[in-house]
Amino acid sequence: MASLKKRRRFFSPGALAGAQGVRAGSLLLIVALGISGASTLLFQIIARRSLGADRWGSVAILWSSTFLVSQVLWVSTTQTLARHISEREARGEDWESVVHSVRRLGLFLLGSFVLLALLANSLLSTGLFAGNAWLTVTLVFAVAGYAFNYFRRGVLTGHRQFARLSVLLITESLARLVLTAALLAVGAGVLGPAVAIAAAPILGALAVRAAPTTASGRASSPFHLGHAMGFALPVLVCMACAQAMANGGPIVIGALGGAESHIRAGLMLNALTLTRMPQFVLSPAVNNLLPHLSRIAAVGDWRAFDRFTGRALGLIVLAGAGLVGGTWLLGEFAMRLAFGDDVAMSRGLLTVLALLAAFYLLNELLNQVLFARGLASLAAAGWVLGFFATAGGVLFIKAELLARVSYALTLGVMVTTLALASMHLLTSRRRPLSASTVPAP
Repeated sequence: MASLKKRRRFFSPGALAGAQGVRAGSLLLIVALGISGASTLLFQIIARRSLGADRWGSVAILWSSTFLVSQVLWVSTTQTLARHISEREARGEDWESVVHSVRRLGLFLLGSFVLLALLANSLLSTGLFAGNAWLTVTLVFAVAGYAFNYFRRGVLTGHRQFARLSVLLITESLARLVLTAALLAVGAGVLGPAVAIAAAPILGALAVRAAPTTASGRASSPFHLGHAMGFALPVLVCMACAQAMANGGPIVIGALGGAESHIRAGLMLNALTLTRMPQFVLSPAVNNLLPHLSRIAAVGDWRAFDRFTGRALGLIVLAGAGLVGGTWLLGEFAMRLAFGDDVAMSRGLLTVLALLAAFYLLNELLNQVLFARGLASLAAAGWVLGFFATAGGVLFIKAELLARVSYALTLGVMVTTLALASMHLLTSRRRPLSASTVPAP
């Protein structure tokens, strides 16, 4: 009976309105991202089958470009909010200056992006989208929409309001799916999924707001724009390199692939989506460990920090092994089932892309560990090393283009893993140990 009452309290609307701990929060996000991942896969299946290989290739490049640029620009603001709001809440300090400073940083980045997009409009339209100016406009609107979306994610994450964050993620993915299906049904063609990609982030963000949270009256050091940039810019470098490896494959193939570049770029996106499904579900849960790690680091309880990190590392290694093994067994069948008999990739190449997803997930965890310790600059250095390894692979690996890009991306994330793990272990030796405790996450 006591257990039943406990479950009712956990799932009651009141319990989910405020902050959730690490277990409840992770569970909510995994469920939300499972729904979101299934919706995203269904979006791609519907669009690919409705548009055909060539027109779907244009949408695939729009998709990759949107998430590459959005995550490079806006994850830095999300992570800054998540770390510093949670850190100040753990110390009982005021956090409102964090929100104000990060908002100013986000507006500066958004203005810079729009200006650069206007200056490069002709290059984007002719070079990236084969003369389709509407896709360039859609890209700008989509990236701008994610500025709002990721800012709200950061505030929700910092306050550990993972139930509300889950609603945002589900709404965004379902809106993209429903809009795509409806617009394709009335004959919108490529414009249908393009409009859905642009509208989804705004609809997701509008679906939920942060629960009222009273800022502490306790005096704390002011958090100026310079503080925000000091943390956000190294995170931005991390994300620029990370997204080049995660979402850059179709863009590289589109640029280097010749006459059928759009078709091959679409195939690459389909393969990446399929092999990254578990990573797609787990990545936000991993990234949202930052407020929990930051709360522990804020009071210097490094023993608890290492225990938490070790448990998370074990789970990620198990998930990665399952991802690679499952792809080796079922990847070819799943590709044909999802995207049609004309969409094929070898078992070996799909397994290489699964390794890419597994190591990328591990790197995301190592990011959170270094970010929580205030070592974002070291994390950025690790990702830069990985980026150069990827670039070298694209230039010097001898294989056909699809295989060469796949091998190069996987090499890059493996080099990054080695660099991030080494930096964490080497700097951990100089940490002071403390018996301090932190409020339960």
